Amino acid sequence: MVRIPERDEARRAELEEQFIAPCKKPPVYCIITEYMSQGTLRMYLNKKDPYSLSPETILKLALDISRGMEYLHAQGVIHRDLKSQNLLLNDEMRVKVADFGTSCLETKCQATKGNKGTYRWMAPEMTKEKPYTRKVDVYSFGIVLWELTTCLLPFQGMTPVQAAYAASEKVRLGCFRFS
Repeated sequence: MVRIPERDEARRAELEEQFIAPCKKPPVYCIITEYMSQGTLRMYLNKKDPYSLSPETILKLALDISRGMEYLHAQGVIHRDLKSQNLLLNDEMRVKVADFGTSCLETKCQATKGNKGTYRWMAPEMTKEKPYTRKVDVYSFGIVLWELTTCLLPFQGMTPVQAAYAASEKVRLGCFRFS
């Protein structure tokens, strides 16, 4: 899924340094990267009081996530399961996007329908099994931004199916309305 630049040696070296090893033998496909010692973003947020992250921390984390997603989208990849559990943190509190198990190339899944991903972060067009584009990742990123702002689990107190219904029917989530 990652294209190594052929002409930009500096960028090529930077990317090669980040990846330790790939595994491309069916049925196992994975990328082994550096150890992300702080675990998932959700684990980090679970330790925080609601609304306790500083604007600087929210911005730093959000920019890392958006840069990672920008890179994926530039490669034509739709993640389809962007959520705080799939965002990993290192000691410097830098974020890496992880878990590409449901991702696809946009050219191969543009007409795809169905529920790929996790309901609490899933865009309404996915829960309604309508065709979708990379914009489903933008929706999920909005939910992650809400998590960064509140430190809460989206649609807390609801089952995953209730959360999917709430999102598709434009029910308010905290102080934000998703539509």
